[in-house]
Amino acid sequence: MRYTTMTILLTCMITSAAFAQKPGKEKLLQISQLKKTAPYDTTQQQTFPVFTYQSPEDPALKTLRDTYQLDSIAGQGSETERAIRLLEWFHNQVPHEDVRSLPVLTARYIIDTYREKKVGQGCYPLSIAMNEIFLSMGFKSRSVICFSSKYPEPDGGHVINAVYISSLHKWIYMDPQDNAYVKDEKGNFLSVEEVRERLVNGKPMYLNASANYHQVPTKKEQYLYEFMGEHMYRLICPVNSEYDSQTRSAGKLLQYVELLPPGSKDPAVDMFETSVRGNTKVITYHTNNNRVFWQLPSVENRQ
Repeated sequence: MRYTTMTILLTCMITSAAFAQKPGKEKLLQISQLKKTAPYDTTQQQTFPVFTYQSPEDPALKTLRDTYQLDSIAGQGSETERAIRLLEWFHNQVPHEDVRSLPVLTARYIIDTYREKKVGQGCYPLSIAMNEIFLSMGFKSRSVICFSSKYPEPDGGHVINAVYISSLHKWIYMDPQDNAYVKDEKGNFLSVEEVRERLVNGKPMYLNASANYHQVPTKKEQYLYEFMGEHMYRLICPVNSEYDSQTRSAGKLLQYVELLPPGSKDPAVDMFETSVRGNTKVITYHTNNNRVFWQLPSVENRQ
């Protein structure tokens, strides 16, 4: 069944069960398109606002941290160890389910709704909640919306997280839907950008053994080389990473930056493109420069 982009992301009709199937002709075409993309243009000037990351001392983030005792969940150890514990904890709190997104997209609302009604959420709300959890613990993080090259509508997608690890001076890839992160052949954590590069050039990648979808182990070949290989052509991040940033309401302004390969078609108007819907204004900036898109946070916060 074909869905519009609005329906896909708001209901997040994207399941890990889907990539257990043999890839069809359209999926193979999208993977082929990714492999043929031109290199990013690192000379292009930045034309969008600087990405911001809310302080963990924000009252809403402090309440989130205290409500779920996230300090205890994260525990001691390295930044990556603490981030992985937070990822695993949230993955086990709210499972992925193909339902319409909640009216309020905050970690507390998403977690409490599942505890009260046993209603899971799609990858978009899961990423939003995971992002707020990371922010509350002092990690700079982003939701990363991943689309294929299919035009004018992406016809599917996935939403993950990029978490900045200051000790490594890099972003790392994390997916709360599948409790997944990725490493290279030497055991180094990979960023979203590096995962995309390796999908293009065929270099090896390794998924953590604990990655799973509804307790069924996630298979690397299907998850990375098919599912994510199809959906890493267009990458979109909110400009402002903060609590309750993605609930759409009257008078609200949402800003996004979209990274596109040079020469790609301009995206059609959808929920992540410049528009006004229900008195919510969306402004989307586009860039072909991966360096400015993945710029490191300028200020280190509480870790």
